[in-house]
Amino acid sequence: MTSRIQNKNTKQKTTYATNYFSVKSFNVFLLGLIILIGFFYLLQVNSMAVKGYVIRDLEVKLEDAKMNNRNLQLQSQGLQSVGGLATKTAELGMVTVDKVEYLQGPGSSVAVAK
Repeated sequence: MTSRIQNKNTKQKTTYATNYFSVKSFNVFLLGLIILIGFFYLLQVNSMAVKGYVIRDLEVKLEDAKMNNRNLQLQSQGLQSVGGLATKTAELGMVTVDKVEYLQGPGSSVAVAK
């Protein structure tokens, strides 16, 4: 009878030890998994922050390019205006043409000032 009780106690100790190690290994596994997920979370947050800064920098460059484009369009319109052309022609020493004669050539038109 005592051997049976001892055998039962040994089984209980073995079962408890096996359960303890399986629970402990499961806890270690969960802790490792939580640390790994936390690491990847930090990587994602860092990546998103960097992308946010890059996007903001590109938006600033886009606004600068738009402003530069507007300024160039205004300059172009000023240079193409009648007043701008009259000033340029006077600076270059060009004269106005009173009478224009057109010559008919083979396939293209040319003008001669008199």
